[in-house]
Amino acid sequence: MSADTRRHFAPRHLVWGELTRRELVEARDNNVLVLIPTGSIEQHGDHLPVETDARLSAAVAELAAAAMADTPVLVAPGVPFGFTPHHLSWPGTISLRLNSYLAMLGDIARSIIDAGFPRAVFVNGHGGNSPPLRALVGELVTDGYAVGMVDYFAPAAGAMADLLAGGLKGPGHACEMETALVMAVSGEAAAAAVAARSRDLPPRLIQPWIAPGHDVDPVSEAGAGWAAIFQADDRGYFGDPGAATPAGGAAMLDLTVRQLAAFLEKFARTPLRLGVARDAAAPRIAPPTC
Repeated sequence: MSADTRRHFAPRHLVWGELTRRELVEARDNNVLVLIPTGSIEQHGDHLPVETDARLSAAVAELAAAAMADTPVLVAPGVPFGFTPHHLSWPGTISLRLNSYLAMLGDIARSIIDAGFPRAVFVNGHGGNSPPLRALVGELVTDGYAVGMVDYFAPAAGAMADLLAGGLKGPGHACEMETALVMAVSGEAAAAAVAARSRDLPPRLIQPWIAPGHDVDPVSEAGAGWAAIFQADDRGYFGDPGAATPAGGAAMLDLTVRQLAAFLEKFARTPLRLGVARDAAAPRIAPPTC
């Protein structure tokens, strides 16, 4: 499943962009769950490509779709651009403004549901997209559109710590997890290049919003909010990318795909409240897709 030798990580019949319009009508009539990968084009230090988030969300979504043998599913074209102004100090980052991002994702979701597909879910790979996506999903569901969201790494978060060898036992940015996953979805030569660039990087375990020389982070301690600003003097990562290995990446990818697929199977089968229903005797429900 090398990204160097194949364009997709799932069979053709699961990939929206590979299908004809007639095949998409048949998929719609089969009540498929539509996955919409969302990522970002942004700096990922000096060891990972700027397309890391877009690449991983698309790859993991397709691999999860291929693992969902009992659920009709289709993976829509990935959305590479995200909400990432906190990385704009570095060239290579391409960020949408918040209103532009919400408008684009809203139009994509409405196009899918208005075409007759029963339910969709954004499979997100960029932390900066998560708060806007949650707000958008709240509006879409209230408006009667059966659209959810999930960060691709969230279902596996509880078990992922056991696979992380470095100091950060969870997702960061251009961290051990992302570095290892990029190795896992890349061809041998590309994975070796990433390994060489990340091998001697020291761990960085304090959030990038903290100014240099200061080791107290009241924002994280309180669960408060601040943007993860990566300015021109910043090393560009948060976590321990030097601890990443190809073997670790393979194990992390397997866990991530299995847990995401399991969530999506349950999501597809769960009736969920939808829209506004002021009559207690007539609740609105989005029926399961299978």
